[in-house]
Amino acid sequence: MDFQPAYRLKLYRNFKALGANNFHGIVRYYEQYENGLISLDFEEYFDCLLLYTQALFETGDYGKHVVMSDHLLEIIIMNSVETWGGEDIYARVLYRKAAAQFHLYEFARAEHVLRELIKLTPRDEPAKRLLLHCLLEQKPSWLQKVRALAVALTLLSAVAIALEIFVVKPFFPQWFDTALVVHNIFLIGGILTFAIGEWRHYWRCRQRSYGFANAVRKRKTCS
Repeated sequence: MDFQPAYRLKLYRNFKALGANNFHGIVRYYEQYENGLISLDFEEYFDCLLLYTQALFETGDYGKHVVMSDHLLEIIIMNSVETWGGEDIYARVLYRKAAAQFHLYEFARAEHVLRELIKLTPRDEPAKRLLLHCLLEQKPSWLQKVRALAVALTLLSAVAIALEIFVVKPFFPQWFDTALVVHNIFLIGGILTFAIGEWRHYWRCRQRSYGFANAVRKRKTCS
């Protein structure tokens, strides 16, 4: 369909009149007039597409945001768009895509995108933090075993307390102090096992995320 210049100008003017923070309005308008907006000049269309993609994220439509991010990244590459609004637009779109995948619980995919982003901008602190969170959400099998052991020790502590109250205290009072020590050992052991496992998982993930970024930065410095 051939849209007249006056109509295209009206479409863009009305779109911009919505305001950058009217995310629901931006989504509705873009989807209603998408065919007309595509006919705009490249810079105007790219501006609308960027705001629409951002609005999808802000309204929580993460699945659609990921799809539009891929389309946006393709356009950025094909048209060699390096900066927009004074910032690295490729890095910005990559980060938002990874954040959307994180919200969709696609942690492995988000991790892959973030690693690619960090290869480009190894000093990007938000990217490193999000990569850390993605790694933390991917629970290794050893952590599941540690948690199971912590739960088992806690349950043994509960059993020991029950025996201490209903059996040892009334019938074997001479063993009460020993029973008290046993249930404390089980309880403290469960708490320590859980805490040590979680701390080890956090430390390993932090080493992987920040260590990866540091390695990339060193390679860039040496090259």
